[in-house]
Amino acid sequence: MSKPRKLKTPHSLRVKNLVFAILLFAGAAVGINYVIQANNQTSEYLVASRDLPAGSTFTLGESKVAAFNLGLSADQYLKAGDLPQGGYLLGPVRAGQLVPRSQVASAVIDERVPVVINSAMGLPVGLVPGASVDVWVSPLDENKVFQEPFVLVLGAEVSQLIESKEMFADQNPSVELWVPVEAVGPVLSSVTSGASISLILKPTLADG
Repeated sequence: MSKPRKLKTPHSLRVKNLVFAILLFAGAAVGINYVIQANNQTSEYLVASRDLPAGSTFTLGESKVAAFNLGLSADQYLKAGDLPQGGYLLGPVRAGQLVPRSQVASAVIDERVPVVINSAMGLPVGLVPGASVDVWVSPLDENKVFQEPFVLVLGAEVSQLIESKEMFADQNPSVELWVPVEAVGPVLSSVTSGASISLILKPTLADG
């Protein structure tokens, strides 16, 4: 006749359950720590130190370094030390924004050049670097009378606002614009002939 099996005492069951609970807790702690370490990929990225328009050069002087944990999108933005030599922006970047790699080119991106003008009618509210403006001109005739205005340049991009440092300077700052090469001659001719030049702000997707 076989001997009856001995039942485990309540004490041994408690010990076994305690050991199992400890192992389970330790495994969970290791797993949580692994997840935290795997996702803690903080790196230093370049951010714009001021508003920068499309077409402008992007150097260390226009940037500062900030630490971010971008996760899966980490490779989409420019890290410190990755700035290409002679880089140009393909689109406007606002102050404090990360710089997307897709927005930086390492060669001249178009055939635009900067010109500086002063708007006769003052500057529109909301005019900032990267904004798009139409340049309107009212030429002077031989009797020094202003003629009907017409559009000289469509969609010129504001590069920067230039505050005058002279004590009695006009309140409106001059505006540096990126214009097509073929528009430089007509713009300069209008300036030197005393024509009235005005900037009309137009909304763009970058203004939203």
